Amino acid sequence: MAVRTTRTLKTASYAEGRTFGGFGEFETIDFEIEYAVAPTHLANHSIVDIDKAPTDDQGRVRFKGNARLTYPRKQKPSALLVDVPNRGRPMAFSFNRPKPAELQNTNMPAGDGFLCRHGFAVLSVGWQFDAEGFSLEIPEAIENGAALRGEAICQMQPSRDTNSLLVGQGGVFTYEPTGTGRLYKRATTRDAYQEILTSKWQFGRIRDGTFKPSSRYISKEGGFTKGVIYTLVYETEGAPIVGLGLLALRDATTWFRHEFAWPLEAPDYAIAYGASQTGRILRHFLYENLNQDESNRQVFDLVLPHIAGGQRGDFNHRFAQPGSLGIPALGQRFPFALRDSHDIHSRRTEGLLQSNSNAPKIISTNTSWEYWRGDAALIHTHTDGESDIEPLENERIYMFAGTHHINGVVPPTKQLILTNEELPYVLNTISYTPLLRAALINGLRWLTDDIEPPPSRYPNFSDRTLVDRDEVLNRFATLPYFQALPDASSLPSLWFTDLGDHAEEGICAHPATLLASYPSGVSAVDESLNEVAGIRLPEIAVPIGIHSGWHPRHERHGATDQAVTFAGFSIFDIPQAIPSSRATCEKAVTQVADQLVAERYVLPEDQTLVIDNAMRRYDVAIETATAKPQE
Repeated sequence: MAVRTTRTLKTASYAEGRTFGGFGEFETIDFEIEYAVAPTHLANHSIVDIDKAPTDDQGRVRFKGNARLTYPRKQKPSALLVDVPNRGRPMAFSFNRPKPAELQNTNMPAGDGFLCRHGFAVLSVGWQFDAEGFSLEIPEAIENGAALRGEAICQMQPSRDTNSLLVGQGGVFTYEPTGTGRLYKRATTRDAYQEILTSKWQFGRIRDGTFKPSSRYISKEGGFTKGVIYTLVYETEGAPIVGLGLLALRDATTWFRHEFAWPLEAPDYAIAYGASQTGRILRHFLYENLNQDESNRQVFDLVLPHIAGGQRGDFNHRFAQPGSLGIPALGQRFPFALRDSHDIHSRRTEGLLQSNSNAPKIISTNTSWEYWRGDAALIHTHTDGESDIEPLENERIYMFAGTHHINGVVPPTKQLILTNEELPYVLNTISYTPLLRAALINGLRWLTDDIEPPPSRYPNFSDRTLVDRDEVLNRFATLPYFQALPDASSLPSLWFTDLGDHAEEGICAHPATLLASYPSGVSAVDESLNEVAGIRLPEIAVPIGIHSGWHPRHERHGATDQAVTFAGFSIFDIPQAIPSSRATCEKAVTQVADQLVAERYVLPEDQTLVIDNAMRRYDVAIETATAKPQE
């Protein structure tokens, strides 16, 4: 068995004993799980460096992590929802629409009880070796009795001028520098790397004018300039076998499906949900053909990668950093779509699904931001940038029009807390949660009742709703409202890259040589400058304001030709984009909500929520217009 032992750490009543409809009370159990996998087993052969892992007396590779199960105490769960934590933080409980105050006390909030009311048992599994919270302890690869040496890479773009920068990705320090390094700069991710002389920088931190050596910071003569992209490649020693995190997701899931002593019956189905980083690891999981364990048991019946775009990630190569935000490496390479397609650059024909024998059903959801990041359109278009790829029969693709990566924020703010950046315009306010909840329940019914979800909705070439980014930016340039817009030529894309002679072995040469960029399509916009493709909530369809998945950088942070990470904007103070009266608006909003429910893109239970959300944005629009100084 790949799960060697499990140890119960803590058992507690969930949500202080609150009952959730017919599923009653829920309970949580915290576990420590010890894994033991066979390095030579065919089911594990895709894990990079597993052949270099230390083994026990039975020839198995051991590692351990934590997990938490939240389940109905006296009912059979409708399904096992496997929550893939993002950098150690559970993600699935966001389906419950928790209030901010609730999030201060727990990372698994009950909110409005959505998941429990629908009977899901939620399993959060530690998989990331360098995360806090839900995490995994994994061995390092050993060759000829010694730890492996190699190079790690990190990318930094300061939002203000500074003397020193933290070494790491997403705030995580993963690999200790052991020797020299190379530091590069470039203005955009499309530019060539310009190496900075080694005499001009060093490891260490400058505070209050004093330099102190430190492996966790770099400092540069003259300081680092806001908006400039700096890339550090440095020597390190000790290569954790990062891909074991994929096996932890696989083996924890099948253990709870088949071995755990459920109070009544085990759930019949397992659904995987991941968002952003963990949506990408689910795409990587499928690409590595891991949806079958060592005992030939299927792992997931349904996979929901949310806001993953067309990428995989740093989840299975030597010196990989799972928290990396898209530095060109193996996880940013072709293929991007599930269905087989031909890559015009590598001349390979391939799809993410390597095998149909154990393929789950897949529902991919993205916001406008992942399209503007430059990669989401690649999950349904050929790399020639001229034709569509039809989704598989077991696949649905949904774009949530006019939304952004981090979901909507109300009341309006011009502060991006995640990166501590000031914004020139209001952060996007649209909540896509009702659409995501419908995708989950439609997926559940696909499994339990064989009721297919509604058709895919996304921009495409066939109806001319998929266009280049500069076409949309040119439309916005006609508005005098904007002081500055991003330059399409400065925005990111995925690249056909050269990662060195050993890339196929999972060993990357950094930084990657950028050979050719892949197309970066986005939705066209209508007369109101709102997106025409995807699933359009009332704020887009009526419309109530102008909403985007991109946002110009504020001039005080530099690089104004680029876009803010994660963010879009909402504009309410352009009169032609706002209904003439509240009654007119509410009537139009209700009609759109009715249609979305009829088409099953919104659940009946969320119809009122969709209407209330839209009308709250209308009130914000009126308040904004009233507060605007009269000229």
